[in-house]
Amino acid sequence: MTPTPAPSVAPAADASSDRFAIQCEVLRLSIRPIGPVLLVQYLLNCGVAALFAWQYSLARALVWIALITGVTVMRGFFPQRLPDPFTPESLRHAQRMHTLRTAVWELAHGLAGVLLFNPERPDQQLLLGLMLMGMTLSSAFSVSFYTPATQLAITLLLAPVIVTGLTLGAPTMMAVSVIGIGLTAMMWKLVAERSRQLEENIGLRLNERTLREQALAGLRASEQAQAERLRFFSAANHDLRQPVMAIGLQAEVLRQQLDTGADASAVQHTVVSLARAQQALEGLTNQLLEIGRIEAAVDPLRPVAVALAPLLQDLARQAGNGRVTVRCPAGAVAWTDAVSLRRVLANLVDNAVKFTPRGRVLLAVRARHRGTERAWRVEVRDSGIGIAADSQERVFNDFEQIGNAERNLQHGHGLGLAIVRRLAAQLGIEVSLRSAPGRGSVFGFELPAAQGYGAAALQQARPPQPSLEAAPALRPGLAVLVVEDNAVVADSLYALLRQWEVSPRVYASAAEALALADLRALDAALCDIRLPGALDGIALAERLQAQNPALTIALISADINEATQRLATERGWHALRKPVQPEELRGVLLRARQRP
Repeated sequence: MTPTPAPSVAPAADASSDRFAIQCEVLRLSIRPIGPVLLVQYLLNCGVAALFAWQYSLARALVWIALITGVTVMRGFFPQRLPDPFTPESLRHAQRMHTLRTAVWELAHGLAGVLLFNPERPDQQLLLGLMLMGMTLSSAFSVSFYTPATQLAITLLLAPVIVTGLTLGAPTMMAVSVIGIGLTAMMWKLVAERSRQLEENIGLRLNERTLREQALAGLRASEQAQAERLRFFSAANHDLRQPVMAIGLQAEVLRQQLDTGADASAVQHTVVSLARAQQALEGLTNQLLEIGRIEAAVDPLRPVAVALAPLLQDLARQAGNGRVTVRCPAGAVAWTDAVSLRRVLANLVDNAVKFTPRGRVLLAVRARHRGTERAWRVEVRDSGIGIAADSQERVFNDFEQIGNAERNLQHGHGLGLAIVRRLAAQLGIEVSLRSAPGRGSVFGFELPAAQGYGAAALQQARPPQPSLEAAPALRPGLAVLVVEDNAVVADSLYALLRQWEVSPRVYASAAEALALADLRALDAALCDIRLPGALDGIALAERLQAQNPALTIALISADINEATQRLATERGWHALRKPVQPEELRGVLLRARQRP
């Protein structure tokens, strides 16, 4: 009698059927066999247990590795069996069982945060926290594709070390625990986004006949997003390790200076170096969190009338030294989100000041007319190093710095303009760039005109620092070559080696070291792998060994992979991953002392 509801019921039924099929496929992908990966994970866990058994407690390490062995046997030899075919009830039961198995698996790993936590050793606490955070980053992309299971797994993996760190940890570990809370929230967001993308791709594949082109486009977009995310995390990992390493080394220098009663000027220099490294770590952490908030759309846009002159004058005062000047009509009022606009301008001003060693930075505003509508053209002009035409698109990418090839932490991390790009996309504005090498740069964009004024303030926070333990003395005068292009890390290595009464020779590139150092008089060499110029650290190490076969050589990098480790073993070198712990460094130099 009522044929009209049929067309509306059919699409709803189709949508429900598609959703059911997608959930079934997600669960199948989540329990697929991962034998080789499982074996590698177990061997890595054995290595971690051996390390903490040696450094801390054999009994606790054995208890933990016994738990890991149990869950590994469960996952490897007793995989979950899925019903065939699925029904709605059997699917829900299978999802609950998969979530329970995943929770048991990750809780066993997470209990390392309690069993291997050494309340007496801040350095071991920090190592344990960083290792569990690394496990979290890998788990988010390997343990499951089912969102509730993955989010629960991440929580169970990090919660024990966070709670233990906040209750029993040193100040450094407490700061790491707070970062762990933020990492947990960020990973929840990333997992939900990844799962959403995966479900979209599955849906496209299930409707391949009618949506073939859309499915291919979605797959390409997903692969590109995944590759970009992996590149982002790889670059973030590299830049995070630099200040962490500097903090560890300078903390060791400070501890030994206090033990030996060093003069106030030496202690003050170490404290200043610690503060610089801490500020670099804080700045990078804040930028990473800001990017996470932007991409998660945590802060919704609230357009208001914003008076531009007071905003620009406030930014100029914050820049200090009178280097930033403002030229803006008193009546310039734009309609936009005040908080996002301030963040865009603050990053542009900061970028201009950093790369303008001499001269001034100008914040300029002028009126524009678009038909009957008025707009304001906002520009940040500097007289700095400038940017070549073929690099102007790249500067808005993550971790890209055209004028900072040596990755000097004082010049930032290459995220300021990446944040500007993301914020501009949210605001619906296009940031243009005019520049030429040696002639400065002009970044500009347009805002719709309005009447009225809105303002916003930004806040920042600062975390505290770590301390380490003593080690055996080295032979005074041991000649150590240090080739490190990062100024903060090089300074920290030099300070620590001088504190150990060895004789460091520090150079910023392979070419400089080969040209200036007396290679036959060296006892040991510490070579950063990523070096500016034609020769990297591996090529430098080969030349050093050819000229001085008895030389003890250590490769240092945040990107030590299996191939690099294998090469170092074959050549008789050492491979140290940043942040390098002072004990590792001392161990290399002690072996150098034993050579004839």
